[in-house]
Amino acid sequence: MKAAERMKALKDRAKREDLVILVWGPGDPGPGGSTEIKRYWEKRQQIRNILAATFTSSQVFFSEDKALRSRTQGLGDLLPEELVHAGIADCILILDVSRGAHVEVDHFSGYPSIANKMRILIPRRFVGGKGLVSAIHDKLKVHGFTDQQFDRCTLASKTCIDLVLAVAYEKLMRSGGLPMF
Repeated sequence: MKAAERMKALKDRAKREDLVILVWGPGDPGPGGSTEIKRYWEKRQQIRNILAATFTSSQVFFSEDKALRSRTQGLGDLLPEELVHAGIADCILILDVSRGAHVEVDHFSGYPSIANKMRILIPRRFVGGKGLVSAIHDKLKVHGFTDQQFDRCTLASKTCIDLVLAVAYEKLMRSGGLPMF
């Protein structure tokens, strides 16, 4: 089997890996929400849908999904609920373009085991620099995107898939599940 065939076989296996994927970011702004927040909410939904279609053995959630909330509602407020959700996740993609997403990044990056699962997606113009936000981002896996990547859908259809594939490969390696060719 040639290298290209092996890589394809490994990629196919990684796409079938059993993962729990969280997609955090802007919530549903409702009919009165701003155009910008509606765009981000739609992109977040698109990311979830594309990941669910690509990683068919995985579960892809928003923390506000009833499937998760019904199991954690008794914890009193959203922070402990999301902490539990993050604890069971293999990968957390955060579309960091809203106040709520900023809070999630700030709060949960303080837990090393959760910070390691986080993949921060922000407009490229906010990557790097100096200041408090950059100090936090320096300790995380931050991926900047351009307006063109956002508008052309490659943020969801390429970047997010690649980020989750990397997590799936890591999980396969940790479990000893890499195929021997």
